[in-house]
Amino acid sequence: MATDRQPDKQSVNKEVKPLSPSSQRPPSKWKAVDEAFAEMRQTFGAIPEFAKYMTEESIPGIWAEVKNLSFSSNTALESKLKNLIGISVAAQIPCEMLGYFEYTRSVNNGATPQEQAEACAMAAITRHWSTVLNGSQMEKDAFKKEAEQIMSYVKQMMDKSGGKPPAAEAFMVKFSNAAETYKDIEKTLGLIPKFFLLFPEEGIAGAWSEFKAVQLNPHTSLAAKQKELIGIAVAAQIPCDYCITFHRLAAKLNGATDREIQEAIAIAALSRHWSALFHGMQLDLATFKKDADLMLNKSGEKRLTS
Repeated sequence: MATDRQPDKQSVNKEVKPLSPSSQRPPSKWKAVDEAFAEMRQTFGAIPEFAKYMTEESIPGIWAEVKNLSFSSNTALESKLKNLIGISVAAQIPCEMLGYFEYTRSVNNGATPQEQAEACAMAAITRHWSTVLNGSQMEKDAFKKEAEQIMSYVKQMMDKSGGKPPAAEAFMVKFSNAAETYKDIEKTLGLIPKFFLLFPEEGIAGAWSEFKAVQLNPHTSLAAKQKELIGIAVAAQIPCDYCITFHRLAAKLNGATDREIQEAIAIAALSRHWSALFHGMQLDLATFKKDADLMLNKSGEKRLTS
């Protein structure tokens, strides 16, 4: 969560006097800008305050992207998953404004608290191992080779079981020491990846336990494909080549299409885009929340998704 105190809006924009939502906005010299603002007013009943501080040249493009990708129901990914990707990206930027926006949207689209928590857990796990891998400077070709071997082994186990996963209890195991943990890692993945061996023995039992209970567990609220798409979205904007490789392979193993993967990455890109704008413009959190509530009321959301 962002904790820095936001500068006073008036001191940052002394010459800017944003219009009230009900007032008429002066025409722009660009027709596309006026058309975008007109659509916003028609959709939400007002122009969001943050839009009035953006450069006009950005307005038509970003509005079209929001409508046709983020809010549209005519995409490869369902709206709820796009929101959960937004939450996971916001959680580890961190960006409180984006987090509030995507959290509210996810509730509107039927996400449960457990699904929201799992999305955040996937973001945390991805950042955790990204830190280990980048800090250890593991050779990337060697990592990719291990990742491919893991996916091949896991696929064999899936085929052997006829697609029936082990019972939930198999993923909720407490390990007593490193030796016991390594044995379970090898049994689960077919080998002990070097990045696990690089991690301190004192912490590997807990780290593996979480990895297995969340990311590898087929009994969670989110399906394996959904979790891996969240993982690749987070990895793409860290950015982390290791995690991109691993989550892309895992997403494919669990049935993700190229279009779904690219869309998850695009949602992550859009999330980072808005976070940069919100923080760069020094938006006040309370004012932003009013904007978000305005945009996400049932009538506005319905117009955008239809």
